[in-house]
Amino acid sequence: MTKNEEVIVPSGSILQVDSPEPTLLRVETLDPGRDYHTQSWKNGLGKTSEISIYPPNIDYRQDPFFWRLSENEIDADFNFPILLGYECTHIVLPNSNPRKSMIHLNHRGEEASTTIKPLFPYSWNSEWVTSCKVTNAPVTSLQFLIKRDLGTAQFSVDKVSNENNETGQKLILGAFALVYVVEGNVRIGLDENTSPQGYNGTLSPGQTLYVERDEDASPTSMLIQASDPNGAIGHRDHLEATIITIQITEIKPKGGAPSTHGTLSDYFAIQTHDASNTNTPGPSTPSAGLATHMEDRRLDPRRKPLVVYEDNPKLSSAAAAAADGKKEPVPSKSPTTTTKPTPNFDFLINHDTDVPPPVVRDRLIVEDFPKHSISTAWIKMVKQGLSEWLRLPVIVCRGTEDGPVVGITAAVHGNELNGVPCIHRVVSQIDVNKLHGTVVAVPCVNVSGYLKFTREFADGRDLNRYFPGREDGFASQVFCYQLMKKVISQFNYLIDLHTASFGRINSYYVRADMNDPVSATMARLQQPQIVLHNSGQDGTLRSAAAARGIRAITVEIGNPQSFQSQYIQWSYIGVMRILDHLEMYTLADYQSTTEDLIALGPPSTLLCSKGFWIYTKTGGVLEVYPDVNTSIKKGDMIARIKNIFGNVVDEYYAPCSGIVIGRSSNPVAMSGDRIVHLGVLKKKSESLPKEAKENY
Repeated sequence: MTKNEEVIVPSGSILQVDSPEPTLLRVETLDPGRDYHTQSWKNGLGKTSEISIYPPNIDYRQDPFFWRLSENEIDADFNFPILLGYECTHIVLPNSNPRKSMIHLNHRGEEASTTIKPLFPYSWNSEWVTSCKVTNAPVTSLQFLIKRDLGTAQFSVDKVSNENNETGQKLILGAFALVYVVEGNVRIGLDENTSPQGYNGTLSPGQTLYVERDEDASPTSMLIQASDPNGAIGHRDHLEATIITIQITEIKPKGGAPSTHGTLSDYFAIQTHDASNTNTPGPSTPSAGLATHMEDRRLDPRRKPLVVYEDNPKLSSAAAAAADGKKEPVPSKSPTTTTKPTPNFDFLINHDTDVPPPVVRDRLIVEDFPKHSISTAWIKMVKQGLSEWLRLPVIVCRGTEDGPVVGITAAVHGNELNGVPCIHRVVSQIDVNKLHGTVVAVPCVNVSGYLKFTREFADGRDLNRYFPGREDGFASQVFCYQLMKKVISQFNYLIDLHTASFGRINSYYVRADMNDPVSATMARLQQPQIVLHNSGQDGTLRSAAAARGIRAITVEIGNPQSFQSQYIQWSYIGVMRILDHLEMYTLADYQSTTEDLIALGPPSTLLCSKGFWIYTKTGGVLEVYPDVNTSIKKGDMIARIKNIFGNVVDEYYAPCSGIVIGRSSNPVAMSGDRIVHLGVLKKKSESLPKEAKENY
């Protein structure tokens, strides 16, 4: 081109990107001593340091979250908690142990396990049942959780050194980036030469760089260099560092109309650019209108309660009157029931027990399990028809100091299930670092009946009529004998959890020998609707334990083959009261934070000096009139039987005044079937009989 030639410039504008400013919304160096939130696991098997979570300042076990990064120190085998909708990534960190520390993960009970070696990211669906076995404990690892429908994460493990000016250069494209320093020191620069909002800082081992940016902005360049602790990189000495980088990208709607849930900030109803503003915005905030949509569309399914049976347990007229400060009304010929509205049991959400995988043992020996930890075991009981062991599930919670051993058993009858979630809740709430003594829980005694949804054991007999059993007896007797020998013999106290059986419904009541001061105290601490004096000597687990000097009560928790939220809560808090009374575990914190007093139990308890069942004399269609916890007077009609054509063939009247402890719920009655379990209220001047039994 000559000087005289005219330069031809193409028409039109030069296009430039309209990138939002500022690109970087928040950059912060997170320090273990200052910013990580460390908490020991309640099961004593490790501890977790939460490095960062988004949205910030929330409890990941209770609230929905986008992602969470934590550092775990694992001391023993354990099970990962199930988190619906999340992806989990684990990175084992190197340590000074000359033998390599590794973890072995088993998903969904598959035969093969996956071995996770240091610095190899491994991801899986957090909805899978996953157990972890540890080699050369303790093992330190990073754990990253992300909600799959909100975003994705990319992981890279890099080594950088000052040889040949080797650097780690990356582009940050997503909304967040996290850089964790494993070994060495690094100097990190962000958009140093291109933006006034650039960053330059030095990180030491264990620190994390948190980067939050506008995802719609231009990519952010990141330069990582090995340095000394002061950030100098021009050393002649060899410098090397290992880092883990996590880039987090928000999932955007594909095509079509704009997203109805707005930005990520709208989803969580917070202001992203202001880390201090983590509360739900008021109505004037634009994102507030989207918070309701987020709750409807995206609410974490873990917040749904476990209960599958909605009940409305009745309070007795005496209990209701006591609650209202009134004198108990005299029941009429037509029994009535006073009810209280069922309170809201939001605290019965899925509390994971966080227990480790079980070991197999020939018998339970409490001292074989480590202190300040929760352990699980399968105890070999008897050989079944395939010549394999019928095994008993046991959870052992050992505290920091020696003390009493309290046993809790459930499902001695295979279809009596309210005790199972009660045990799960007790175990999930116990922090072994604050426990004195040992709690041993057996969530299912009658495994054979449990699997067949039946009350009876494998041979068709009722286990709770054959304790303490016989070594050379029939199948039920042998099982009872082995249970007493291998498990129950370890206890100082026993709480045996039951419900009604099929065809019957129960109140929430306790059987105990009220002439024994210790058993009487345990019964009162349960704060049931009714306490029934029963001295035992009847082949039950409770009476066999008492004969061995083990203080024991039986807790009847409502109805069979179902979960009843209120009864489960009452039985749970009753167990915790007993632990508190024995100075094993404090209950003060729970009672002080519970707003709904009915959650702590019925307002009063009725004491019955004796109880008995009323049976049918003929068969037919049975109609039972009084409900449980209803007071009745002598002469009140309690039931009728009709034939199949509708003619009344028999009527039944209360032989004395009392309280209905339980009743039949099965309309089809044979001759000799149960109608009503009637409790006789103790008089103030009455002495309880030394021997008190029931006509089961």
